[in-house]
Amino acid sequence: MTKKHQLWGWFFIAPYIIGFSIFTLSSVLFSGYLSFTEYNLFNPPKWVGFRNYINVLTDVSLWTSFRNVFVYGFINEFLQLFLGCILAVALNRKMKGTGIFRTLYFLPVLTPMVAISFVWSYIYNPSYGVLNYLLSFLGIGPFKYTFSSNWFEFVVGVALMNAWKGLGYIILYVLGGLQNISTEVMEAAEVDGAGPVRKFFSITVPLLSPTLFFLLVIGVINSLQVFDQFYIMAQSANTGANIKVVGTLIYENAFVYNKLGIGSSIAWVSFIVMAVLTWIQKRMEKRYVHYA
Repeated sequence: MTKKHQLWGWFFIAPYIIGFSIFTLSSVLFSGYLSFTEYNLFNPPKWVGFRNYINVLTDVSLWTSFRNVFVYGFINEFLQLFLGCILAVALNRKMKGTGIFRTLYFLPVLTPMVAISFVWSYIYNPSYGVLNYLLSFLGIGPFKYTFSSNWFEFVVGVALMNAWKGLGYIILYVLGGLQNISTEVMEAAEVDGAGPVRKFFSITVPLLSPTLFFLLVIGVINSLQVFDQFYIMAQSANTGANIKVVGTLIYENAFVYNKLGIGSSIAWVSFIVMAVLTWIQKRMEKRYVHYA
């Protein structure tokens, strides 16, 4: 690559770099500064050192919100990756109507989370929700889901809804990974007498491990950033339980109570946790991820 080509490359990515620096990087650095200050939008920031971090780390609500996020993330990621792999393998076969099913599975991904959260609040409603009505025919329930004051039932309800919404996104990536698996490998396994289940766990899953690893890393990051569905479904239920996650703590402290210093410190604690989890996943990559 010549120097002239390199200059053209920098020229074309310059708008993104400038926009990222002005609107994203500067905001991140400023929030890092605010995390060491007492600031309420009306008075100049007052430097307080590590006091915000001490208050945040000794607050039970922070660790409760992390508990909610971890439980939500585990259920959501397990369901999405497990069901996504099975459905992607089914949709990867050459059958009539697979294009229609692919479109139907992906439609919820395009629907705004706010609309999905309101719709599922009606589905979950203990009084007139359709889900309890359908489960009653099987002799199961009724459940309160996100209308429950129990944190676990609430978190499971949100996780089930989000797993359904994001399933098409997972299927799309897994289908892309399946396209890269050689048909010769599958044919050789069939010649050796491998059945569908053996081929799935011994060939498909190992060869899909780079795709699954990517989806897992992105899923963990998205789980720690979850906000919309928890906030909306808690407001829709109006039970007073007010199940919080890290995102709602940041929002309430920064924009409801005008404690931008506290909100920024919570955001940076969340970032550190996110970075540690990503590092752990990266360390496990060499052991569990197989690149062809």
